[in-house]
Amino acid sequence: MADQIARLAVRHWALWQLPKRALVAYVLAVELLAATGIVAALALIPIPSANLAPFLLLTSCILVYSELSMPIERLRRVARPFVDLNAVWMFAGILLLHPALSAVVIAVSFTVQWIRLRPVPMFRLIFSMSATIVASYAACAFSRVTDPVPFERMTRDAASFGLVVGAGLVFLVVSAVITAVFHYFTAGHRRIAGSVATAGEQALEAATVALGILLAWALVDWPIVLVLIIGITLVLHRSVLIRQLRDQARTDPKTGLLNSATWAKDAAVQLERRATSALLMLDLDNFKSINDKYGHLIGDKHLKGVADVLRAEVRATDMVGRFGGEEFVILLPETSQEDAMAIAERIRRKVEGFAVDGFGTVTVSVGVAAHPEHGSTLDEVVNAADVALLAAKTAGRNRTLLFAAPGGPGW
Repeated sequence: MADQIARLAVRHWALWQLPKRALVAYVLAVELLAATGIVAALALIPIPSANLAPFLLLTSCILVYSELSMPIERLRRVARPFVDLNAVWMFAGILLLHPALSAVVIAVSFTVQWIRLRPVPMFRLIFSMSATIVASYAACAFSRVTDPVPFERMTRDAASFGLVVGAGLVFLVVSAVITAVFHYFTAGHRRIAGSVATAGEQALEAATVALGILLAWALVDWPIVLVLIIGITLVLHRSVLIRQLRDQARTDPKTGLLNSATWAKDAAVQLERRATSALLMLDLDNFKSINDKYGHLIGDKHLKGVADVLRAEVRATDMVGRFGGEEFVILLPETSQEDAMAIAERIRRKVEGFAVDGFGTVTVSVGVAAHPEHGSTLDEVVNAADVALLAAKTAGRNRTLLFAAPGGPGW
């Protein structure tokens, strides 16, 4: 018991384990801004008595919905990073309630799920909560500056609709920027794109905010519609889970790239549809020595870093997969041998410049093959690229070679 109490001491907080002091200061600044905003709102803006009913209703909805969706949410959070669908209730609170009360609604939403699921350290919970509260202040300020009329007394016309949607966009953008800065420096992403939500996740967040607008409207004009919104949100929640599980089945968990089976299936289809294509096979040089020297967790960071480089250096139509172990494959549709060699060399040089801080660098050897010159089927082209890769490693590693028949040019 004494040990458990000791671990709660300030000096043992996980916050202090963040990689940079500036990041710790950033987290504390966001949390201080959220707390200061609550105090300022209470001091400057009186709480209308009419806020009590929607406040109690929204907090009740959060408690009920959290329990109804808990089985789905447990699976979602195991499956992959997630988007919090409770923005439905939170944004309705932003539109209808005093800023301090909307902050309480946000805090209740985050806290209930954290107590039931414990998915992150407490400092991350408080930071996420604070970031959302700060974003709610920005949305509230936008609403008050553009139209001081409270939401419940707004005329239901196109202009008011535009203002409400604008507040929703402000909420989404501010929240995304605050959390993206945190994730960018925490995870050590090389590109800012790696720290922001995907287009699909952003669309989902926007949909939850849109439902929040409808919920606020319903609570003002037709409260019984709340029952339908709860049902719609549960269906959306389950649909998101299905999509996440499907995506998980297609991707490699360590790198986020297509797994070998999915890549082979999709690449075979693409190869049949294209008159010309090229294929790159890449292998990390001396990767076993990194695992042996630094351990498999550091090795996994190298794999993830190389995967990020590959994603950044190819087109949206190209297919990148993890072939197995430390090998990767890239299918380049409508690409000539010459262009494929140029792309492979660019990737090789980019990987050569990649390093996991304090744990060395890696290089890659690359084998290049083309369709239909080096094979009419995927298996034949993959085999040709594999032969070229072996030749590159035999020739000294950290180089790119194009497949050639044994005894031909390049051998």
